Amino acid sequence: MLRLARRSSLVPLLACLAACAPPKATPVPPAGSDAAAPCPACEPPPVDDSELAAMTLAPRPSWADKYANPELDERFFDIAKLMSTHGLDRAHAVELQNHYRDLARADPGGDPQARYAEALRRATEGVFEDPRDLPRLATAPFVVVFDLDETLYDQYFEDPAVGEACHDFVSTDAKGKQRTVKLNPGVSEAFDRIHALGGAVVLFSANVDDTCWANASAWSMDGKPVLEHPAVAGMLSNSHLVLQPKTDGDPVVEPSKDLRVIDLDLERTIIVDDNPLRLFQFRNVRVYKKFQADVYCTTADASTKKAYEQGLKTVVDEIDDSLRYMKANPDTSFVDAYLPYTDLGLRAVAWLMAGTRRSRAEAISLLRAHPELADEEY
Repeated sequence: MLRLARRSSLVPLLACLAACAPPKATPVPPAGSDAAAPCPACEPPPVDDSELAAMTLAPRPSWADKYANPELDERFFDIAKLMSTHGLDRAHAVELQNHYRDLARADPGGDPQARYAEALRRATEGVFEDPRDLPRLATAPFVVVFDLDETLYDQYFEDPAVGEACHDFVSTDAKGKQRTVKLNPGVSEAFDRIHALGGAVVLFSANVDDTCWANASAWSMDGKPVLEHPAVAGMLSNSHLVLQPKTDGDPVVEPSKDLRVIDLDLERTIIVDDNPLRLFQFRNVRVYKKFQADVYCTTADASTKKAYEQGLKTVVDEIDDSLRYMKANPDTSFVDAYLPYTDLGLRAVAWLMAGTRRSRAEAISLLRAHPELADEEY
């Protein structure tokens, strides 16, 4: 996530589709899974203006959305209505919204109706902009979704001179603007360990699409683009954020990351994020201390430096501990096993320790055995 003071100069970028990674058809996952792609041979039915209007949520005021660009058609769709009307699963319905916005950026003056029809065609045929590995996401024993800005990297140096002297790569966006980017120490090791443990990684940023793709193109691990790392099974960005009307559950009024596009039952997936304000499935949230490159690169305090360097290692250690518990207790889901390390779980652990005089380890064991003791939401 981004610090507001450090992003005040950002505006949504008008980028053509060529600046984004080319859409790729995704292999069909196991039958019966929520991630199953729609039938590739099916043609979407004709649509008209009334359908587009019915699928579109009422626009938010531009002052309420820091990413809003009044010059672009960046509408939010009623995801549940798209699913029921066109037989799409949630992942493909959200991808329809992403395709629509890509098309709007490529041709701002184009016909919204034609844009919607093309986005629907792509979604119906199972096309994703990112290299989404749906079969793997449907079968992985656990999935770790990582936020990008101030979680896995920092690209907004307060002092440009620090960024020039201390960065891991330089990205260039569609307008030719360059950014120096510093990776959170331990990213490569964290991805390698998650892969070795059998898990999958998904990158999910609220930042604008063009910036995310520019960074992903410039970021390499072991000499390959980060999206080709064996742990990484996909990347989502700003156009994948959703709103949710009250007809589909509790209203979501801030554009947010919906983990159900990865894991319908929310039993195998956690998200590691420095800012939970764009999240709403809180039992799956591991709140992360912001990675601030200016501080990391300039501090003379060894303890501060070490704390930053141990941050991601600690997260993977927690995952490893949760998997060991699952092995000893096969009926426990990954999310329940990891619950004590989430923000809501930490509150429950502290409550149990104070109220029952249990040790931290004993409180964690009790919470894992009785996950209902943790609150569902704030």
